[in-house]
Amino acid sequence: MKQAFGRAEQLEAALGLDQVVAPKLASIIVFAANIEYHLERAIWVLDGVDPKGIRPKTDGKPISELIAMLEQHIGNAAGDDVQSMLETWCKAARSGFIVRHNIAHGVSFKMETTLVFSRNPRWQGEVRRREFGDLWCEPNTLDLIRESFATLLRVIGTIAQDRKPLPEIASASALRALRESRSILGEFADRFYNPSFEKY
Repeated sequence: MKQAFGRAEQLEAALGLDQVVAPKLASIIVFAANIEYHLERAIWVLDGVDPKGIRPKTDGKPISELIAMLEQHIGNAAGDDVQSMLETWCKAARSGFIVRHNIAHGVSFKMETTLVFSRNPRWQGEVRRREFGDLWCEPNTLDLIRESFATLLRVIGTIAQDRKPLPEIASASALRALRESRSILGEFADRFYNPSFEKY
């Protein structure tokens, strides 16, 4: 039933949330939420914690602290490939969640035909504690980000399930995909990134 007041479709059109861009953004947000869920459980696996009946140390922690907890396992991980997998995953995830925050906490507007998110803008001369961030939602950009988040989710979800030894998870294809994700997400998380230069 269409509402006379809210008129969501009209706002979507005004902001540039079309049938191409909107599903890609939705995937990124959903993948990010699932990464947070599985990251906590992966930390339990690596810590050897059974959370039944206890309040785990991961409870209520923001994503940055959860990533830091996972980073603590890098030096103790068995084998160079596993260490590389965890280190690359953490670097990619840090950048990825900057992108996610730009989407989830940014004000959105349309520049010509492109949806743009701007987080912590200083348009009225105000001073902000947090840094500025933005994201230009070109379909190709969103595809690269979406695939990178999918890679992060597959790796951390597999660790959280605790059904495979870590050296098996750290396969050549997984490491290659993680390195690519780290590069892509690092570029789009950079507040000095120029969307007119696209190397992918």
